[in-house]
Amino acid sequence: MTKKHLTLDLDFDIELDFVLIGISSPLRDYRLCHFLYKHAGLAFERGKEDYVDHKGYAKEKERDEMDYHIVYEKNKQKKLLKHYFTIYRYCDNNFEFEFYIISNRSLEGTFLLPELPNFDYFLIIKHYIDRDDLRTLLTEIKDINEVILAKKLDPASLKSKENLIF
Repeated sequence: MTKKHLTLDLDFDIELDFVLIGISSPLRDYRLCHFLYKHAGLAFERGKEDYVDHKGYAKEKERDEMDYHIVYEKNKQKKLLKHYFTIYRYCDNNFEFEFYIISNRSLEGTFLLPELPNFDYFLIIKHYIDRDDLRTLLTEIKDINEVILAKKLDPASLKSKENLIF
């Protein structure tokens, strides 16, 4: 009886179902969020997610995991490194739309997207946004005096696109 070996090659494509906007600005993250509220009405809150779930119970996650976007990396010595990126969120009550502002620089000084070092922040818009609404939002962001550049980006073309998944 001969044994047959079956090899299964799993090649997954990362699902990038969000809109990505790069923002260049000397503003601190909380100041950018303030101006986004003034110009676009987006009331951002600090952190990736709330400490309590929709039923009012405390979540059983580490605070760092809820407060920051954490990217893990193995260095040359095969040591696991954590990079903490500040993140702000704006979601409606039904989570029909979600907006996230993520810093391109971690607290440790590394880039979230090293191929785009000229952008200071990224705005991620999850779920559907109408083309006209997106154009209006880009105009409102560009109307902020301290914003140097705001540009829609294609996340699929990025080498470090997996750093945007959370």
